[in-house]
Amino acid sequence: MKSQTRVLAFTALSVAGAVVMLYLGMFFPALALTFAALAALFVTTAVIEGGLRYGLYSAVATALIGLLLMPTQPVFLLYLIFFGFYPLVKSAAERQKSQILGWAIKYAVFFAALTLYLTLLQELLLGTIPFDDQALPFIYLSGALVFLVYDLGMSKLIGFYLSRIYKYREGR
Repeated sequence: MKSQTRVLAFTALSVAGAVVMLYLGMFFPALALTFAALAALFVTTAVIEGGLRYGLYSAVATALIGLLLMPTQPVFLLYLIFFGFYPLVKSAAERQKSQILGWAIKYAVFFAALTLYLTLLQELLLGTIPFDDQALPFIYLSGALVFLVYDLGMSKLIGFYLSRIYKYREGR
């Protein structure tokens, strides 16, 4: 199998894995955030195997399939707004010469996604339920801390993948 064919097949498998995670998230709404994050790990493997281009293919294909299967599910909205494209942002941000600039990019994207999600949540799902604006600083601060743990955990999983799986696969 040629290298490009292998990468394309691997990207298709990453799409399948991400869709399965999103689909499982429909049945466990309390774990929607977890399943959206797990779906992003499949996109991450596509980025590792094929680069940003194949990672983008994986994220978009998963989003399109999710749009057909589960357009109103919270797990899909989380994936669509943030988790689906975050592996691409992380890869691009970590290629910056300055770590500070890399973290600034990652946090800017996170806060923009969080703001969009909260806006959609308020407009589409909560409707007439009042939203306490005094809770926003707590939401953003706790979100920033959880995001830090998520990003560091994702970095550890990427390191594990690179050292244990990617390095020893056939054809490397």
